[in-house]
This record gives sequence, structure tokens and C-alpha cells, in this order.
Amino acid sequence: MRVLKDFIKWYFYITTGILFVVAGNLALVGAEKIPGNTLWQILISGFITTLVTVTLLPREGKSKVPEWFGIILHYLGLCVTMVISGYWFGWINLNPAGICLMMVSVALVYIIVFGVYYLLDVKQADEINRKLKEKYSLPNSQLTEVRQNAKIK
Repeated sequence: MRVLKDFIKWYFYITTGILFVVAGNLALVGAEKIPGNTLWQILISGFITTLVTVTLLPREGKSKVPEWFGIILHYLGLCVTMVISGYWFGWINLNPAGICLMMVSVALVYIIVFGVYYLLDVKQADEINRKLKEKYSLPNSQLTEVRQNAKIK
């Protein structure tokens, strides 16, 4: 069940990141309309890159390789996947410029997705800490008494 929840979470994060980058790219080239197939292609790209992410993204403490190596491997896996998808969908030409453009686009999606993931993770950790503090904290009067007793000893 946890794997399915993680897959769905990553799918929404990644697909939203792809949507932002595609919208930015279309705005840069001056496109006034989004081609009809593009939305389906974004959904398919999100699905494929989510598969790559849940497969290659290093998990804290569970990987046998250094974390930085796992992140580089994950990024390269995403780049290969998106270059192939981008060529298949007609988003890029299969030349050095097209490949570099896709690698920059993947990097932008990476920054967006992991930026949002980090912010949400920090918020969740703060909420957990607040609840733990509420549950296990002593009232101020008892806390003062405990501190005074600790000084006496």
C-alpha cells in the first residue's frame, strides 16, 4: 500500500512539474495554443518518469551506493527517458541542442518537484514536532518546578 501511495504522490508532483516546464517552454517559443496531444503526452511522461523515480531514487539509509551517486543516476535515468519520450512525442529534435534542451527541462522539473517535496516535508516535520511537544510537554508551572529540582541536585 505504501508503494502505491508513494507512486501516486510522485506522479502528481512530477506531472505538475512537467506541466509548468512545458507551459514555460511553449511561452518562450511564442505558442498561442497548446497542441491537443500535449496534455496526454504530459500525463504519459509523468507516468513514465514516476516509474523511473520510484525505481532509481535513492531512499535514505536503504541504498548501498552513496546518495549523491544515486541522485546523479536518477537524474540521468530521467534524462534518457525524457529524451526518448521527447523525440517520440515530437517535442525535441534528436541532436545535441535538442538533447541539451531536454536535459535543462528535466533539471527544471527536478528543481520544482524536489523544492515542493522539501517544503512539504519540512511542514510535515514541523507539524509532527508541534504535536509531540503538545503531547509530552509539561505545563509551565511543572516545568519550572522540574528545573528548580534539577538545580538543587
